[in-house]
Amino acid sequence: MKKTVKILGNPWAQRVTVVAIIFIIMAIFNPLKFFQANNFMSILITISLYGITACGMLFVILIGGIDLCVGSTSAMAACVMLKILTANANSTFGLVAGLAAAIGLCVLLGAFHGVQVAYFGLPAFVVTIATQYAIYGAMLDFTDGRLINNRVVTDVFYRVASGRILGVPMTVVWFIVAVAVSAVILGFTTFGRRCYLVGGNPSAARLMGINVKKYTVIAYIVSGVAAGFTGLVLASMNQSAYAATARGYEGKVLMAMIVGGINLAGGEGGIPGAVFGALFVGIINNAMILLDISTDYQPFVQGVVILAAIALNIYTSRKAQGITGVRRR
Repeated sequence: MKKTVKILGNPWAQRVTVVAIIFIIMAIFNPLKFFQANNFMSILITISLYGITACGMLFVILIGGIDLCVGSTSAMAACVMLKILTANANSTFGLVAGLAAAIGLCVLLGAFHGVQVAYFGLPAFVVTIATQYAIYGAMLDFTDGRLINNRVVTDVFYRVASGRILGVPMTVVWFIVAVAVSAVILGFTTFGRRCYLVGGNPSAARLMGINVKKYTVIAYIVSGVAAGFTGLVLASMNQSAYAATARGYEGKVLMAMIVGGINLAGGEGGIPGAVFGALFVGIINNAMILLDISTDYQPFVQGVVILAAIALNIYTSRKAQGITGVRRR
């Protein structure tokens, strides 16, 4: 009994247990649809979209920041890409120009966030949520409030999301690439190690001669580019885009971070946690759909999950430090 309690005290054991419980619930209430190969592929694609964005946002979280503009950034990239591609009759020039404009804007937006936070001392929460609404409004004007529909996109752009390598959908391939690149950067490069130090102890980082402001700006650029690439994948997959494309992704990605055990205060966490969080979010969203939970109640469920995950992370952290209760006089 004590051994079981000790195992369940491990954060990863707790997370795996939660996923196992979801699988058991689905096995009881809707096994025919949930355990189909097509459904698992759908979950995997959803996980990949959240995961690509999460890999970029992880850098911002590790330095102690937050990016609540990732959904709007994805929408901006998707709308700009398809608008330019359509205006140039799906030509090669339109493809290259669209990609350059979309990614370039994402870089500028990430740099803007980083400069506002690092050099002007503005709260990251305020800056990114303000630009979230600003970009949404700008995209409404850019698209005239209409859906940009392009069913004859170039074959190259179509294969960005709908192609396959050895039978694996390109969306999943891009996710694997994002995970691998992020893991290498965080685990084996000076930049990655310094991101942890900047988030864990910025004062110590400054004393060591690390340019905290520079790393902050770069982290936000990485997050912006990752979100923008997610938007390009969505545009390729749907062959359409509109101002609200990927709206709400910031909440999904943030939930993935929290569930994955990423410390929102910075300096703690990694790619395994981000991947697990994306996996969890994809599974629970799919489960809510298959269980016919109304869209009105789905945000409530997500909110409960976030609160439970935060409470579990705090409890586990306190227990690891030997803090099991509050002393009373």
